[in-house]
Amino acid sequence: MISNLRDLGGIAGEGGRAVRSGMLLRSAKLSEAEPGDLAGIAAVIDLRTPKESEAPQDKVYGAEYLSIPVFDDALAGISRDEQAEIENAPEMDVQYRLLVRCFKTNLRKILLAIMEHDYSSGAILWHCSEGKDRTGIVAALVLEMLGASREDIIEDYLKTNIVNIPKAIRMRDEVLKTEGKEVAERVYKNIIADEAYLSAAFDEMGSDYIREGLGIDESAILRFREKVLTE
Repeated sequence: MISNLRDLGGIAGEGGRAVRSGMLLRSAKLSEAEPGDLAGIAAVIDLRTPKESEAPQDKVYGAEYLSIPVFDDALAGISRDEQAEIENAPEMDVQYRLLVRCFKTNLRKILLAIMEHDYSSGAILWHCSEGKDRTGIVAALVLEMLGASREDIIEDYLKTNIVNIPKAIRMRDEVLKTEGKEVAERVYKNIIADEAYLSAAFDEMGSDYIREGLGIDESAILRFREKVLTE
């Protein structure tokens, strides 16, 4: 079974068109996937670090496996000050800002893999560990390229809480047995999806992050829309 799995199909995009079903999927890790869970999926992008990907490993059952980490284990290419800021970021909204600020090269690579995928062969799925933060940022960028509204992007992001809020409550209660309330609340906030986190990322992105920040040109965006939006 794949946790936190959903299809972006049906979300409204540019010009009144919608994302086609069976094209773009997002999820948590695939270590417990069963063969039927990946029916119709031709490619999987693992957003986790190489170390994270070692255990538990994805089960992809013949789908193309692409390891494209949002960030690597050593935070390569990041300045010492930025690395310290990332490692010590106390709040999730700060972490989201740092993610879109510091890892543009990797995010561009991920988006291009999604855009250039051969959808005649089947869907593409991307995931991290929980399917919330890295996966959520990538989903937001994909939907932004397709012309989805910020409201619809946030609505999709918050669907993660169907899975994660019960988990967050259990973990908070467990931590409370040995740690203080402040630590337990931090654990809870790290697990849930919160509109404030994604809004912070959007604020950091500015007005045209995809074209200007990531250097993805308009013609590539238009080709992608023709691939995955309804007519």
